[in-house]
Amino acid sequence: MIEVEKLSKRYEGRPVLEGINAVFSPGEVTALVGPSGGGKSTLLRCLNGLESFDGGLVRVGPDTLAPGDVRAQGEKVRRIRRRVGFVFQQWHLFAHRTALGNVTEAPMHVKGVGRQEANERGRALLAKVGLSHREDAYPSELSGGEQQRVAIARALAMEPEVLLMDEPTSALDPERVGALIDLLEQLLADGLTLVAVTHEMRFAYELASRVLVLHGGHIIEEGPPARVLANPHHERTRAFLGLGRVPALRTLGA
Repeated sequence: MIEVEKLSKRYEGRPVLEGINAVFSPGEVTALVGPSGGGKSTLLRCLNGLESFDGGLVRVGPDTLAPGDVRAQGEKVRRIRRRVGFVFQQWHLFAHRTALGNVTEAPMHVKGVGRQEANERGRALLAKVGLSHREDAYPSELSGGEQQRVAIARALAMEPEVLLMDEPTSALDPERVGALIDLLEQLLADGLTLVAVTHEMRFAYELASRVLVLHGGHIIEEGPPARVLANPHHERTRAFLGLGRVPALRTLGA
């Protein structure tokens, strides 16, 4: 479980998060949605110590991150990152490593797993994401969708309890979005907790059990996707989703 209490963050004096309270429960899928600049990615990065914050706390299991420089909380951050994986929007694969090498790097160098065991688990994870045939390919030889799947396998190689994803559908066409949803549904069946920032409402509708809407550093609305995305209470949510807009009609020849 991840608990966030009164989380606040400022950039150069400008508030980005203001008193955020949230709980991410085991097995839950949470979609963070809302207008750009609302604090979604910043909140996500605070959950596993990628971003420092100015007030409040983030509790992951027995470990609690406090305000201030996360580098001063090194051991706690390391323990949290073993439990909470992160898939970046741009994936950040190691260009000089094969798909298998990308997946085995962290288990060997962070957890001290032997090469043979790491390779066996890496191959099993690549099989799970449908890339057994691409284990020797380098990132430059992989499509965008394949790179994303390697990034997911790499995050899962640390056996996290929670997976954080920042805009997982941003570079995908509709067909690939569907394939990603199918893949994540399979992984969630194993009990994984997922928190994802997304602008793809199909992703939120089909996969999430809960939606949080962020705007101006606040959670302005939350609830099941069928309610929040189809019949939101907050006017800003309605505006973000484009609900209630009447298309302009043009008269031919006018």
